[in-house]
Amino acid sequence: MGQHGLPAMRVAALDIGTNTVLLLIADVDSEKFHLVRDDHAIARLGEGVDRTHRISEAAYERFIAIFREHQKTIAEFKCDCIIACATSAMRDAENRDEIIQRTKRDSGIEIEILSGEVEARLTYRGAVMGMTTLQTPPSVGGGDIAVVDIGGGSTEISVGTGDLFETGVSLDIGAVRLTERYFAINPIPTEAIGEARQIIRAALNHPPTHGRSYVAPSYSASLHRRESSLIAVAGTPTTLAAMHQNMKAFDAAKVHGYVLQRDDIEHMMEILFHLDTATLLTRFPAVNKSRADILPAGTLILTEVMDFLGATQCTVSTQGLRYGIAMSAL
Repeated sequence: MGQHGLPAMRVAALDIGTNTVLLLIADVDSEKFHLVRDDHAIARLGEGVDRTHRISEAAYERFIAIFREHQKTIAEFKCDCIIACATSAMRDAENRDEIIQRTKRDSGIEIEILSGEVEARLTYRGAVMGMTTLQTPPSVGGGDIAVVDIGGGSTEISVGTGDLFETGVSLDIGAVRLTERYFAINPIPTEAIGEARQIIRAALNHPPTHGRSYVAPSYSASLHRRESSLIAVAGTPTTLAAMHQNMKAFDAAKVHGYVLQRDDIEHMMEILFHLDTATLLTRFPAVNKSRADILPAGTLILTEVMDFLGATQCTVSTQGLRYGIAMSAL
């Protein structure tokens, strides 16, 4: 029972990203958060959106098939509330209104497209939930925290103090976007790495001030605060944590709260740059085969963000936007 004796609400939170479609089911009230289900699937809805500015028919069919499976799970667990939110790919797609209408017709669920501002805030809220129980630097839970969320189409960097979000940025650099532009073949040519690195650095140092991306006026000053703890969420850091532990199969319990050193990430990045996808999957069986091709780009983004923030390590979280979405139901 929650505050005033009211029962918890069972919430289904759908996070529709450029690469993944995530479903979180949780019982939430003002006093607690109880995880019921956490399902991951890769649809690559944003395939080609960086070039065409449209969601393709093939991408939509992959997406709606996964969406319907998530619907079955939502019905099975008798959710009281469904919140479906889309991010970078839908923000960028010129046919986003059509996709929203088709999804409503095909599933009965209406999608809300999050602004970069809201995505940054909800990601921060989701990432810091429960982090005080982890073996993380002392400032987590009470001091300055930075959160980086490396998505397929965009990367969000948020800062705050404890549970309080203060400011953040949404940048149009993502693992799918950069892979399609620069890393279409592997092993990855050195010149392509250099070009991608320059694009990332330019985005970090000169964030947009208008359009669908979001940047708070105090972004630069806030992100350069010293002694901030860095939390990294989404598929790139969780996969790197599994690789670093030589997992045969992905184990979320061992990934959540794992601390990655900047030097170790650099070492894994060099391996990723020089392996073809088939060899990568053989050598690191915990890597999702649908994520393997975008992992080098995601890792490059992570290293550049860490250097920009002056971070020597990051704490990996399996939580993120979908947790913040679920809490927004309150």
